[in-house]
Amino acid sequence: MPAPSSLSLSLVALALLGLSGAAQAAPGVRACAAADVRVSAGQAGAWRCQATQEIRIANAGAEACHLPGFPSVQLQPANEAPQTVGASESAPELQSTRLELAPGEEIVVLLGTPGSCEAANRPERKVSKRLQLALPGGGLKTVDGVHVDTLCGRATVMRFERVQSEASARALAMKASGALSQLTGSISAPDEASRGGLLRYTVTLSNPTAAPVSLAACPSYTQSLWAEGRSTDATLRLNCAAAGGQIPANGSVSFDMQVAVPAGLAAGNGKLSWKLDGGPGVGKMIGLR
Repeated sequence: MPAPSSLSLSLVALALLGLSGAAQAAPGVRACAAADVRVSAGQAGAWRCQATQEIRIANAGAEACHLPGFPSVQLQPANEAPQTVGASESAPELQSTRLELAPGEEIVVLLGTPGSCEAANRPERKVSKRLQLALPGGGLKTVDGVHVDTLCGRATVMRFERVQSEASARALAMKASGALSQLTGSISAPDEASRGGLLRYTVTLSNPTAAPVSLAACPSYTQSLWAEGRSTDATLRLNCAAAGGQIPANGSVSFDMQVAVPAGLAAGNGKLSWKLDGGPGVGKMIGLR
């Protein structure tokens, strides 16, 4: 999988995150216990130069409950001691952000690890495929199928937010898809890249219309590298929050990207491609050495 960009999500297909701020829980609503919730692994992706993994927490009970902050998260790597996950230095308030979950509602906990370091150019990894959540109302939940690589640094909680219903998210996506098709794109990338290293580049999305184009649906993008019949690609989610949630009328927004160049790609000419879901695609020929 390509190394993460400074973008998003993900998030991520970060899929269908239509996230709202913290909600005030009604007095008397009890803390969520393990028996109240269903927990699952969400999408893996990239956001703000971090490799990310979603954890979805849904209220599977008949009554509302609340989380007084993100639940205690403990990674359980196969051959190492468990690792406790704290809040990101950029979002310490998540430890005390109180969210209420009505029956059927869902919250996402976004874990992030540094996306690049010198060690990442070597084949070894430090991946946890299992984690455990301790719920404030009591009980534990084990989640399998995650992918959290701590080779470049410890995991932290980067986001803790409510998730829109799937129907609302689909409606947002359908509404946005027509506007996204009006955008144009351009790419700025080096002329050469080293196999086994990181290729950093920039994609600029421009809006030639007289009305802002909303990024509320947080569309995904696919980036790929091709050389001599072999390609590597990944679908991640755009960093919509960093863009202010929209592309302004007659304006543009640039996004920093990065992708790992597989050592096994053939040397010579290659092609870097980038495509926004429902929007423009751009590309550039580069030399692979």
